[in-house]
Amino acid sequence: MDLIIYCVSLTDYDEYIYDINGVPTNKMLESKKLFESIVTHPVCSQKDFLLILNKFDLLEEKIEQVPLTKCEWFHDFNPVPGSSNNSSTRNPIAPLAQRAFHYIAAKFKREFKAMTGNKLYVSRVTGLESDSVDEALKYGTEVLKWNYEKPSLNMNE
Repeated sequence: MDLIIYCVSLTDYDEYIYDINGVPTNKMLESKKLFESIVTHPVCSQKDFLLILNKFDLLEEKIEQVPLTKCEWFHDFNPVPGSSNNSSTRNPIAPLAQRAFHYIAAKFKREFKAMTGNKLYVSRVTGLESDSVDEALKYGTEVLKWNYEKPSLNMNE
């Protein structure tokens, strides 16, 4: 079994790139488009995928100023009103960045499931924290082990 690792910056939701004609395209939508083209490529049809959502630390700062809905793909992101990034024991609501991470992961998982019928594995990374990168790569190794150790079912047994 093989594992394809695909990385997406969590902060790309309101950033743009320009094509050769100067037409702006949302970077998150471009990442989604590239993801879909890789996932549906015949060479990748039987491969497992690990999506690494990077720059979580920068998302924590940015999302307080720039709403996730700046990206049209995330138009339906609707966090619980009145919550903040300051979670306390009396406020069990997850921080806004955490909810945004889970929302983005779920969006990619649904796309992947619809295209392949398979499960997409997702890991959160803060690029400047080598431990988080190491954890994501360990998770990828575990995914490979799980699939290697899956029992093969023989209907005659």
